[in-house]
Amino acid sequence: MTDAVAPGPTAPDASDFRNLADTLPQMAWIADASGDIFWYNQRWYDYTGTTIDSMKGWGWKAVHHPDHVDRVVERISHAFKAGEPWNDTFPLRSATGEYRWFLSLANPFRDAEGRVIRWYGTNTDITDRKRMETRLASKARDLRRTNEELEQFAYVASHDLKAPLRGIENLVGWIEEDLEGALTGDVQTNMDLLKSRVRRLESLLDDLLAYSRAGRADVAFTPVDTKALVEELAVLVSPPDGFEIVAADELPTVNAAKAPLTQALQNLIGNAIKHHDHPGDGRVRVDAHSMGDMVELVVTDDGAGIPEQFRERVFGMFQTLRPRDEVEGSGMGLAIVRKLVERQGGKVWLTEGREGRGLSVHFTWPKDGAKGGTDGFDG
Repeated sequence: MTDAVAPGPTAPDASDFRNLADTLPQMAWIADASGDIFWYNQRWYDYTGTTIDSMKGWGWKAVHHPDHVDRVVERISHAFKAGEPWNDTFPLRSATGEYRWFLSLANPFRDAEGRVIRWYGTNTDITDRKRMETRLASKARDLRRTNEELEQFAYVASHDLKAPLRGIENLVGWIEEDLEGALTGDVQTNMDLLKSRVRRLESLLDDLLAYSRAGRADVAFTPVDTKALVEELAVLVSPPDGFEIVAADELPTVNAAKAPLTQALQNLIGNAIKHHDHPGDGRVRVDAHSMGDMVELVVTDDGAGIPEQFRERVFGMFQTLRPRDEVEGSGMGLAIVRKLVERQGGKVWLTEGREGRGLSVHFTWPKDGAKGGTDGFDG
């Protein structure tokens, strides 16, 4: 007597497919070639509280929202006549009277001669997604409005605060003219210090406005020869005699918004000059490396550098590592660069310069900005 052998798996039958359809998280249906629906899975009936008798053919219109049903009928009728796949989103009424949003898809099934003989469709509940999209859209509008208000505040503050600063500067000039020849020693030193502080406040207001607007303007993407751009900036920033600015031969041409890229490079080159401990014979070199869809630009100087423990701090607003009476500046330069770079979908970081001296500022920029890469918000 031999042990009984368990039967092997058999091909799925109609009941298997029916059970499979009833366990789907979506509602499912089948229609004939003309679009008359003759079968729904159990989830449809559980949700709508209907029966096949009331839903046959085009009976499904009864559970559609009255504000959407005409549009849905028009679009699905066109798909049925054209034999084309169909998709739409609309609310459906539940057995409790609640309307929930669904994403609906349908595809035709054809015979050997290419004639449509069946339509297979599904309805997927997307109510939670729609609610999230609505909340996100509301948050985006709030963020955009807040940013607009902040930009307006920065502009007004810059404009209104500059007026009294100019008055102070003019007043100091008049005092110096009236006391010409009499300003000596500490008095002259204090007058010079006063003028320096006024210029610093003016610079701070300019940089605050630049930071608020960084990357926000409408831009056109054009081919930008970064080697030529660096060479132009080498003249524009007016480096001290003996200071060298070098553009590497491998600097590429990118399809970019020229203004923010120019501002980022100008800030970095200007910072390297401003903070160099030997500006009479200093050097800045700009290199580039390909990184897939991005290009990595590297601005390297041979100055004093920045200790590693401070390299993240300097990207904050108003951050300087030396007293402002020693080096004029608002401490906004790298903060503006980071904002410009991140608006383009890039990143910026610092490493030690060449041969253990100086600083290298690395940042990535899209090779083709027209393909996208920004975050899509105005902030």
